[in-house]
Amino acid sequence: SSSMFLQGRVLPVHQGLAAPPRQHSLRGGLVVAAGFAVLTSSRRVSLLQRGAMASCRLELMGLYDNAAYRRHARGLLQKAKAQGVLSGLNIPNKKPGEPLLEWAATLCQEIPSCEVTVHYSLKHQRSGTDPAEAFLRWCEEAMSVGVKRVLLVTGPRGPRQDAVWVLQRLAARQVRLDGLRLGVAFNACLPTDTERETERQRLVQKLQTGLVRDVWLNTGVDEELLGEGLTYLEALQKELGFSLQTFASAMLPSEAQLVQMRERPWNGVQFSEEFLSSLSGMGRATGKALAVFRQHKVEPIIESKVRTPDDLSKLEALLAGNHERLNSLLGEDYCQPSPSKDAKAPSMEAVSAGAKGRFTRPQQAATDDVPRSFAPPRRRWEKARGREV
Repeated sequence: SSSMFLQGRVLPVHQGLAAPPRQHSLRGGLVVAAGFAVLTSSRRVSLLQRGAMASCRLELMGLYDNAAYRRHARGLLQKAKAQGVLSGLNIPNKKPGEPLLEWAATLCQEIPSCEVTVHYSLKHQRSGTDPAEAFLRWCEEAMSVGVKRVLLVTGPRGPRQDAVWVLQRLAARQVRLDGLRLGVAFNACLPTDTERETERQRLVQKLQTGLVRDVWLNTGVDEELLGEGLTYLEALQKELGFSLQTFASAMLPSEAQLVQMRERPWNGVQFSEEFLSSLSGMGRATGKALAVFRQHKVEPIIESKVRTPDDLSKLEALLAGNHERLNSLLGEDYCQPSPSKDAKAPSMEAVSAGAKGRFTRPQQAATDDVPRSFAPPRRRWEKARGREV
């Protein structure tokens, strides 16, 4: 059960030690500790942790060269930072051969006050050498250009030597990272109990290495599953005896991304009927997810393109929970959903899932009973894995 986190499992290496053993340096920023993997805490306290959701992180989508990163940094990103909307930037690893650290160096130069996180996908970073050693060398380079956080993921249909394997390999070598916060992905909204339990077991394996300091939740708008996942994570931290910083993905409503999620959804990602119904529905569903994040003191990361001042205004309205303003900017009328109406006429997907707002594969026999303005989205699920694992 979810309450028995560590039954039959090995505790992290730092548990039960009376005092930290001797340490020595490895390549300057990397430190080896004999059987000890304690990580220093960050002094940074976000606005979110003080009770506000005025800011977020942005994942930089659709930028493919250094010139584009520099232009974006000198333009809208600096404006967003000055307005207090931007708390950090994430560089995704979407394909092999991307100059991730060159892009990171550019962002650190152009906006030195903005924390940069780089994603490292084992699927796209295959070098023919030991994946753990390659990752360790890459982390050293990342620190040298000013990167503060790294998100280690396996990637869809990634290698057998996955994120769990790499972390366990590093822990066995008694390696720790000083000056760099290492994060892992966690998908709280997988569609079945079995898949969610497998995902939680993988999370435990990652955290037991003692190397992980951040957890990044995949995109999802199922309030119930998000709340359950975050509650589990909070209890797990108490059980393991250390604290983590948690981030969670959300999307800024846009026509292009709404069409994408209807027709070509990301692996391991599910959305409610409300989210997929319209731009205003996308905004309402995302707003509910942000409310769950706020309740659990989770910092949001927006996985959408924010390119123009109009996009920035929409983002401010979304973070503030001002749905009337958001819908005005989206060009749609604001309509507060009626709970009583929803209760009388639940969507086909909610009925089939047995929980409000949960989206599963539609039942063909029921399609005539529910009017649709779009084709049912195609779902692509991997074995107990999300888009980033």
